[in-house]
Amino acid sequence: MDVFIDNLRELISDSNLSLRQLARLSDVSVMQYSRYLGGSIPTIEVTMKIAKYFSCSLDFLFGLSQERTNKKYKTYDYNISKFIENYNKLLKRNNITHYKFMQHSPFDESIIRHWQTGSTPRLDVIYYIAKNLDGSIDELVGRK
Repeated sequence: MDVFIDNLRELISDSNLSLRQLARLSDVSVMQYSRYLGGSIPTIEVTMKIAKYFSCSLDFLFGLSQERTNKKYKTYDYNISKFIENYNKLLKRNNITHYKFMQHSPFDESIIRHWQTGSTPRLDVIYYIAKNLDGSIDELVGRK
């Protein structure tokens, strides 16, 4: 997640705005920016606000893409309810089961039960899945 911090710092620096100005314009508080720059993991909702303000993909923010903008996504809307469906597609494309994939992950295999009941996956889990299954964070969260 260090790449996220580096990319966020660079985007903030390139904006030539103070954190206070940036917070007002991006609808993300100064306190939140400070926490994320200090290593806290943002929520999907806040990350989408950051991506929207800086016109970049989530994959760029987290270092899965070098391209800042991704013309594939026309809006910053997302549909996290598509996560399980998109996750299963990645598993199938990689010819691996959820159980096998989670055996080699730092996360508990039972985590999928929470997702199936409507809980939003943590961003560090989504990042791990995208990175290790050659996928996209943007796609996993159902970005349009």
